Amino acid sequence: MGAGRTRRRVLAWFGVGVVVFGLLPAGDAAAHATLEASIPAPSSVLEEAPEAIVLDFDESIEPGLSSIEVFDAEALPVEVGDPVQAPSDDTVVQASLPDLDDGVYAVVWRVASADGHVVDGAFSFSIGTGGGSGGGPGGSAVDDLLDRVTGGARASSSVTSAADVARLVLYLGLVLLLGAGGWTLFAGGEVPGVRRHLPVVGWVMATVSSVALYGLYGAEAVAGTLADAFSPDVWGRIDATQTGRMILVRIVLLLVLGVLLALRSRREATWWSYATLLAGLGALITLPAAGHPSATSPRALYIALDMVHLIAIVGWMGGLALLGIGSGSWLQQERTQATVRTFSRTATVLVPVIVVTGVVQTVELAGGFDQITDTDWGRTLLVKLSVVSVLVAIGAVSRWLVHQVGPGSVRRTVIAEAVLGVVVLAATANLVTLPPEPPPPSKVFNSTLSQAGLIADITVTPGRVGTNEVHVVITPPGGSIQPVTSIEARMSLPEEGVPASPVTLVPDGPNHSTGTITLPFAGEWRLELIVVVTPGNTVLLSTVVPIP
Repeated sequence: MGAGRTRRRVLAWFGVGVVVFGLLPAGDAAAHATLEASIPAPSSVLEEAPEAIVLDFDESIEPGLSSIEVFDAEALPVEVGDPVQAPSDDTVVQASLPDLDDGVYAVVWRVASADGHVVDGAFSFSIGTGGGSGGGPGGSAVDDLLDRVTGGARASSSVTSAADVARLVLYLGLVLLLGAGGWTLFAGGEVPGVRRHLPVVGWVMATVSSVALYGLYGAEAVAGTLADAFSPDVWGRIDATQTGRMILVRIVLLLVLGVLLALRSRREATWWSYATLLAGLGALITLPAAGHPSATSPRALYIALDMVHLIAIVGWMGGLALLGIGSGSWLQQERTQATVRTFSRTATVLVPVIVVTGVVQTVELAGGFDQITDTDWGRTLLVKLSVVSVLVAIGAVSRWLVHQVGPGSVRRTVIAEAVLGVVVLAATANLVTLPPEPPPPSKVFNSTLSQAGLIADITVTPGRVGTNEVHVVITPPGGSIQPVTSIEARMSLPEEGVPASPVTLVPDGPNHSTGTITLPFAGEWRLELIVVVTPGNTVLLSTVVPIP
């Protein structure tokens, strides 16, 4: 009775902790940071060199792990300042620039978002008007430049592979430590043979993999190799990040659980139950606290939802591991048969909980199921759900056997469930590294128009639904350097009934203007350019801008 009250009290305080943690500021639900805007804009043409590279993302960025590199047309690095976060906006990171000469430049960036995921990208811009086709950086030369300078933007494949393996080992370790350990306590604490050692094996796996993941996260964040996972300098760069802190908290709690395992002869004591339950739940919460739920609002709700999901998985698979590993004779014992029946009843609740909480998170993270097959995340999730469906069917067979034949008859089906459960955990280890939503489709538009001897070079960037930047460079008839009188632009989408909307152009220099416009729909947008060359001499140019 006292132990039951203790567990309920621990769960209550733990729930309060989840809510308090969830009330801390959280970014919008984005799962992985996406570059929303930049100065200079991708493929833009500038009259003067910018003072800094400014990157604006859709969620908070870890400034200590940000990297901004600039390369000239020969793929030689340009010395830039260290990336710093904007004083009043944690979604903006910037790096100062030296005086740049005219020409084409490539920007290669890499940041760690609030949920711990490392994302990278690259774009080009030019200073002056001779950057490439269409008056801006474009064509094969710029593509070749970007290919040459982006090779070092990501960690080596060995780091990624090692991190995937470490995450799988972590999940398996937590299943054995907390899941199998919990069912061992329910069975009376005395189990024969190899089953007795499952919690200890799980503790070793979870602890070693957590230590490995700390170093590997650092190596991934600095786009390094496996050697960087052992570098104290790299460790120092991630200890202040959300992901780094949560891994360190998990390691500390696992060490506490290790001490409690060594003292399991005291398991009847109230303090032992209290400490074990609290440390186990704390170790689990470090996973959603450093993953997708931590960047989803309301944070408390989605961290709690993921916790329920994890507890159900650990409880279900831990029971499968305890029943499936080792000699089958233990299942024939009368006390064990009561445990098997309890597990069978519990599994009928845990599995639906896993499915429901997983579906709710999928709808939130991926925005529904319409584009579920468009991303690696969605395709991996479908594989996971397919395996779970098979598991549910096998579980139904196991439950039938328990009631019709007896608990001792389920060992083969339990082993089959456990093997497929490992596949589910492997898919889960891969899912947490992938973006749930596809990046917004975009295609920079470059075009050169001519009419009555006038040439207009037009660039629309990034060329996607949302805010776009329009660059216009005019060459008057005969190649004159005389400034034209005025430049106006407007865009319409007849197929959606969107009338012509003006593009507010601001002069950047002689015959060079820049403006912005928000394009709310994908489609074939009509861009019209009205150039007053001289009073009484007006030229109208038009083109179609495809927005994917």
